[in-house]
Amino acid sequence: MNETLTKLSKRLALVLRHHPEKIGIQLDEYGRVDINELIDKFNAHYSQKISQQQIEQIINNSPRQRYVIEGKQIRALYGHSIPVLPLQEPTTPPEILYHGTRLAAAKIIQTEGLKKMGREFVHLAENIETAEKIGKRHEAAPVIFRIYALKACAAGVYFYPTESGIWLVEYLPATYLINEKQA
Repeated sequence: MNETLTKLSKRLALVLRHHPEKIGIQLDEYGRVDINELIDKFNAHYSQKISQQQIEQIINNSPRQRYVIEGKQIRALYGHSIPVLPLQEPTTPPEILYHGTRLAAAKIIQTEGLKKMGREFVHLAENIETAEKIGKRHEAAPVIFRIYALKACAAGVYFYPTESGIWLVEYLPATYLINEKQA
């Protein structure tokens, strides 16, 4: 993605995941808003304008698949710090998932489990590579946890799939995870 689209994508993330009120939009309970309303209010608020074509380029060229257009609506797929309901029903996850994090957080996670903190959900990846990419946003050498997702699911933990291959969970007890380096 070029620099302009990257900047626009970050502003979309701010608005669709954290602060829709910043530009005067209201998301529905699933985090959706009419795309034309988003564009109009975005362009009224920011000097750098956005078009539906640019939004589609962001969606098509981003390896993270943060947004989706559904009919006349757009939404962020994950990463919200505001309350939104998952569109998917909880379902049986793969046997193993992964989570990348900072060393300081890893020490707490090993005893307290994975908590959503300021987000609506904890994000889990289907492979180590994705977990490392996510973890590297916070630290150059992240700690990767192996999550025994199928066992946790059997014990009553709900897992929500996303269209981008990220799995969401509200809380995961420490008994269902292990530091990959210790595995």
